[in-house]
Amino acid sequence: MQRIIAYSYYNAPWKMESGDTVRIQTILSALAKAGYKVVVFNLSGTVNSNSPKIVFYDRVMYVNFPRKFYKFIARILKWRGHHDLNTLIKLTHYVDELIIAIKLYNILKDAPGIVVFGSMSLMSFMLRLLGLRNIKIIYDTFGNHAQTLYLKSRRSVRELFRYGLFLALHKLQLRSSNTVIYPCKTDADNASRMFRITNTFIVPNLSPICFNNVEEYLSLRKLRTDYSRPYFILTAGSRVDFNKEAVKLTIEIFNKLPSEKFKLYITGPWLDMKKFVRNPSIELVGVKPRERLKELLAMADYGLSPVFSHSTGTFVKVLSYISAGLDIIASSLSIVGLDLEILKKIKIYIVRNKEEYAKSIIKIIHENKDSQEVGETFKTHNIILCNNINLHISDLLKRMI
Repeated sequence: MQRIIAYSYYNAPWKMESGDTVRIQTILSALAKAGYKVVVFNLSGTVNSNSPKIVFYDRVMYVNFPRKFYKFIARILKWRGHHDLNTLIKLTHYVDELIIAIKLYNILKDAPGIVVFGSMSLMSFMLRLLGLRNIKIIYDTFGNHAQTLYLKSRRSVRELFRYGLFLALHKLQLRSSNTVIYPCKTDADNASRMFRITNTFIVPNLSPICFNNVEEYLSLRKLRTDYSRPYFILTAGSRVDFNKEAVKLTIEIFNKLPSEKFKLYITGPWLDMKKFVRNPSIELVGVKPRERLKELLAMADYGLSPVFSHSTGTFVKVLSYISAGLDIIASSLSIVGLDLEILKKIKIYIVRNKEEYAKSIIKIIHENKDSQEVGETFKTHNIILCNNINLHISDLLKRMI
């Protein structure tokens, strides 16, 4: 069995707790299911003596490395901000990455290639610097992070100094990679103009929740017994600020609406927000396993994504809603990183602020006609969307092997 080597720098990609880690695990598991042994060397700030050094998940093996330089500096400074992506982790990132690049040298010198994940990574450049000139490096940038900083850097000299160094380093990473992956053509075209690169390839962002076939969807849709009112769902899967804001705002709006006019599910670790719920038609269901989430998505009519501040990974909500054939109420920031061709196939209400979000919900409820018992809201192209990863992985393998 041929081995594929990958590198990432997240705490636990296999848990798929963010849009980026959903992308990592989905792509790598698809490679594994294509018949390859996939080994990921993962740089993590949470690795310690009690952490598992090796994790197997869905045919993918993760080998976890600690951020030694970060931990060394944190100990000297008596740093207490040990949460993910804190300031010190960012400042020590490239030193820790160089340490792991040196450790991987002997493993990679005879390997055909490596897949590198992460918008902040310099792994491609470091491996070339260490003398690995012949291996093929596939680099997944996760989309538009560098492009966002590029646009900010053009606003003022201060912003240029703030982001200019990162963008210069990022360009080294791009130029050191054989193929650079983007989630949609828009991101790839923008990057080509900004960084003068031509070796781009598209692997779309992938939904963490989707249905195997129409029959599965219909069987779950029939679990719903009430079709006299619209069902809404907000999937807020991690305790980050933009999800917290979305949950609080959504509860506030639906609290004011007649309970007989709607049903709202909010998923994720938000059971402590029940103290704000005053409407019996709002249900905070907590963190649920994948199969239960599929049920809730199948029973819903509308997916909600009110994210009004820039943050990575917000597209995951929208992809889950698309996979269930839902109409969607979302901010423009929620669809960043999605291909426009996908969005053309669905009904989506774009809202620019909290007021427009509330007005869209109220309008839908007042104009509601009875929901359909089975499948009219479901589009068969969504199944293709869920399964098309295999087509892209096949093309990706041709670039690696």
